[in-house]
Amino acid sequence: MAVRESGTIQERREADAREGEPRARRSGGVEQAAAALVPDPGAPDRPAHEWRGLMLDSARTCWGVEVVHELLELMARYRLNRLHWHLTDDSGWRFEVPGRPRLTSVGAHLPRPDYSWYGNILPEKREAADERAAEVRFDGSYGAEDIAAVVEHARELGIEVMPEVDLPGHMAAAIRAHPELGDPRLADVDPADWPHANDLLWPGEESFDFVAEVLEVVMDLFPFSLVHIGGDECKHWLWESDPELVRRYGDGPEVARGSSSGTRDAVRPEAVLRGGPGSGRSGLGARLQGMFTDHARAVLGRRGRRPAAWDELLESPTSGEEVILAWRGAGGVPLADRSGHDWIYADCTRLYLNRVAGDPATEPPGMFGPIGARDILELPAPDSARLLGIQAAVWTEFILDREHLLHQLFPRLLAVAERAWVGPDVEWRDFSARLETETAWLRAHGYLPALRGPG
Repeated sequence: MAVRESGTIQERREADAREGEPRARRSGGVEQAAAALVPDPGAPDRPAHEWRGLMLDSARTCWGVEVVHELLELMARYRLNRLHWHLTDDSGWRFEVPGRPRLTSVGAHLPRPDYSWYGNILPEKREAADERAAEVRFDGSYGAEDIAAVVEHARELGIEVMPEVDLPGHMAAAIRAHPELGDPRLADVDPADWPHANDLLWPGEESFDFVAEVLEVVMDLFPFSLVHIGGDECKHWLWESDPELVRRYGDGPEVARGSSSGTRDAVRPEAVLRGGPGSGRSGLGARLQGMFTDHARAVLGRRGRRPAAWDELLESPTSGEEVILAWRGAGGVPLADRSGHDWIYADCTRLYLNRVAGDPATEPPGMFGPIGARDILELPAPDSARLLGIQAAVWTEFILDREHLLHQLFPRLLAVAERAWVGPDVEWRDFSARLETETAWLRAHGYLPALRGPG
């Protein structure tokens, strides 16, 4: 079964049969085609960057495995060699964990979140995506055999797959399945009535056992040396607002005095004290996140694996072993560069391909601001001894079908491939001619079909 309890693949097959649309096949539809002109065939055999990656978000839209296999073949055509597979988030939990059936029976079938608070997309485009979401399946999960097939296909193509389990934040899907892992003040509260996001694992034996259990399964499924543990956008103030956590882990009399009431009522953001417990700035939250990082690192280390994480992790205690993906542009890139960690350039202002490629009014639903192929080709990645490479990303809040996914990726992903292999000394005039030829090849072979649906 390709994707658990999802109609995505069957719908795609039926559409293909109706339209006669060409498809890449695992037997070699892409790799047996004429040689690609990107990266530059005249470039040196040794790439400028060892890490030439793409992150695929399957947490918000659970892509059928046929789409993942197709994407692997396209990556291989353009000599990209790392698939970062984002498998868990607040929106969904996408792989099976033996003994934890609720992770997929509940966490893989959540309603689509309300994205109305997103201000970086045209409202009419957001509404178009909402209408499209009512017509397609975006839920589901992957079984062990599905993942094994993806990993093996990637290996055959020279691609390694780095899985991501985002922790300790962005865990709302897991907490919906197992409320005991989240804020104890909300354990018996209907999620519809949560007064604040319940997306942080709560420090304690149950959560640490859960992390170990999940990471063991991930290491069984994925042989790659790195496991991405997220570490981004953790709401430290939620931990700091819990008097019980302050008493147990608090760092001094001032913190303890600030939370002496002993109540464990649900906290609201407007009640947070500036600079004290509950503010996210007392230091307790960062220390608690460091505890989760230490625990995950130890679990991974016992089997010779190493953690990777987003650049926010550097704002909490780290060991130097973590590989950092610097996504926050002017903030995260210099932070990673001077951190002493190995790191990967993943600047959202240049490499997040869920952003529009041109005028938002004429593009399908996508986020501001525009990123063009030339912006990517000329990206200012630092010349750093610890820079492992370059990685693009495609987040899928508003990307709900194969056509839209491929539209967001191509032809801009070709610029990522060129820049990652050739390095900064690429002439736009030369590249743009090859880009045009390759784009025509993609259209001729059905990888850039006309978009369907609203948008």
